Amino acid sequence: MKSLAVASRSFSKHPILRNEILKRYPDAKFNDEGLSLNGSSLIESLHGYGKAITALEITDEKILSAIRIVPRELFTENLDEAYENKALSVECSQTLTQPFCTAFMISSLDLRPTNNVLEIGTGVGWTTAVISKLVKTVFTVERFKILLDKAKKNIAKLNIKNVNYKLGNGFEGWGEIILFDAIIIGAASKVVPVKLLESLKNNGSLIMPKKYHIGNQKLLLVTKKSGNFEQKELLDVKFVPLLNEASVK
Repeated sequence: MKSLAVASRSFSKHPILRNEILKRYPDAKFNDEGLSLNGSSLIESLHGYGKAITALEITDEKILSAIRIVPRELFTENLDEAYENKALSVECSQTLTQPFCTAFMISSLDLRPTNNVLEIGTGVGWTTAVISKLVKTVFTVERFKILLDKAKKNIAKLNIKNVNYKLGNGFEGWGEIILFDAIIIGAASKVVPVKLLESLKNNGSLIMPKKYHIGNQKLLLVTKKSGNFEQKELLDVKFVPLLNEASVK
């Protein structure tokens, strides 16, 4: 039996992920034809392989390009794991988000070069930097000063100039009267913060991991249309909690 089959088109054409896979599985089979595999065609393509990567597709080349040009190793001390498709631990019991999940969340927001985006949970700044390559301006809020300072230093090394930073409580949003085209929240909550909903432009979207009473989390996409909010559940995820505390650290 052969080692690994990669059905995902985006994985197959991503040079960094491809190289990392080949280091571990030299005989890996990739979907180089760019086929949309599902049902019987997916089963047939995986026949004879011990493992498979069949992730949901991220086909937006602009997003994949932004991920490629923002060096993830700059944002973590775990250099051996920098390009693995998993969340990485950072200070303050926080994490550097899994690359696929970051790409999926950004793709769901359908960002435009003219957009102003609010990010809740700067962390060490990797997602912030990726988003900055796709939009006009990023406004990012982080409650831990040590993380915000790291993010500023990391992003400065990349000569990125379109990011505004704030140390504060993410539940309170940016704290000024600014309406955003999109909002991305990098931590899980049982509720969608009201002040963030109030910060959305009409036809704007918010994406966040929502916690449910049984302990699981799902990505929730909220779109504002004519003053009403439409909600759509997406995929299962696992994020650190969004803290709603008056003081920052």
